[in-house]
Amino acid sequence: MTFVQPEFVLFLTVTLLIYWTLGSVRRQNVFLLAASAVFYGWVHPWMLVLLYASALTDWAAGLVMAQRPEHRRLVLTAAIGLNLFFLFVFKYYDFFVSNVLSTLQVFGMDVPLTTLNLVLPVGISFYTFQSMSYSISVYRGQLQPRRNLVDYMAYVSFFPQLVAGPIERAGNLLGQIERPRQLDAAKAQGAVTLALWGAFKKLCIADSIAPYVDKVFASADPPLLLSLAGAFAFSVQILADFSGYTDMARGTARLFGIDLMVNFRHPYLATSPSDFWQRWHISLSSWIRDYLYIPLGGGRGGFFRSAMAASASLLLSGLWHGAAWHYVLWGAWHAVLLIAYRVIGPYVPATLRHLPGARFAAMGLMFGFTCVGWLIFRQADVSALARLVTHPTLGAPASRLLAGVVAGVALVMASPMVLAMAVERWLVPRFGGAPWAHTTTWAVLVISLFILAADGSRAFIYFRF
Repeated sequence: MTFVQPEFVLFLTVTLLIYWTLGSVRRQNVFLLAASAVFYGWVHPWMLVLLYASALTDWAAGLVMAQRPEHRRLVLTAAIGLNLFFLFVFKYYDFFVSNVLSTLQVFGMDVPLTTLNLVLPVGISFYTFQSMSYSISVYRGQLQPRRNLVDYMAYVSFFPQLVAGPIERAGNLLGQIERPRQLDAAKAQGAVTLALWGAFKKLCIADSIAPYVDKVFASADPPLLLSLAGAFAFSVQILADFSGYTDMARGTARLFGIDLMVNFRHPYLATSPSDFWQRWHISLSSWIRDYLYIPLGGGRGGFFRSAMAASASLLLSGLWHGAAWHYVLWGAWHAVLLIAYRVIGPYVPATLRHLPGARFAAMGLMFGFTCVGWLIFRQADVSALARLVTHPTLGAPASRLLAGVVAGVALVMASPMVLAMAVERWLVPRFGGAPWAHTTTWAVLVISLFILAADGSRAFIYFRF
């Protein structure tokens, strides 16, 4: 079940009515756990087994670490190892075997290895990282282990953010799950507005631009100009799609009295790679920072060590997105950008930094680099990427005209999000709390959804990760 299916509206309505009549937080959490099981197991109930196995691994590890502190490191290693084993088998095993076989065949070796062709459980990367963060936090002494299994399982499987984040830390989400919650009318109004805005971004922007992007990248060897136009269009699509999901998740969670973390802060206004990662998919980038970059020596030990830690973290971040080389290359591209900015940055004259329009120039440059990254991310054919680099061509006049059309469509589709930034900055502080502002926004968004929503909803892009 997804947020944009008609069944979800009925499911959410019934769930909320029952939830707010239950009274005690204990009964609410039991019901949340059951509702999340229905939501996640709607199509493939067997996926619940893997979700619960991952969650129970970290819950049990937390208790054992408290009882046997002298074995904390061993217990944590075992818990992380088991989680990564689940992730490897279902997400990376076939990729690993295929590459091993290809390498061995080059040397004329024939090894009896076969792929498993398993169905990828939706959201496995998200809930695995969320569950692992609990046991790591217990190990570090940042969190006391929980004995209440229902509360813990409700935290890991909380359905609004289960399949595509944000990747919540236990200190935020589990703490809210454990506390009594009350329905706040003002928060509920804002929650509906946020969820409808997320639905608009997904159905009216992302799904409308998706056919143009698909057409570009389905072409055999699209020329450079068309590829760049497709990457620009994809930059609009993926932001609208993923931030749209996050807005729907945050809005839905607020209706249950729970606040999820902000996952996007206008990422295309970033002026540098580090600024970009503080704005894009913040829950993942902060997870990578806290559990990979810093432990690997990032931020200390000199430039070389920090550069190696950043490179390893971003390569793993790319691989987190999928078992394919173009995701690894995307991570490598961002690693190169981050290191290059750190090397070159100190040599940029202060007078140049303070010139009128310097910030806008920095944003434009970083956005251009980001779009090149999205080209790598979206183009699954690595050989096609190599040909773009080694034999770049502008293409025939028809191809250049098509590139202009695709870029123009992307600009039109991006305009509501640009307008929303202006509304957020100037109108929300003045009128955001007024009931008429919410109801007017609801009417505009609902009418827009009926008129502008693309035919046939597509799966959220990040569901495949």
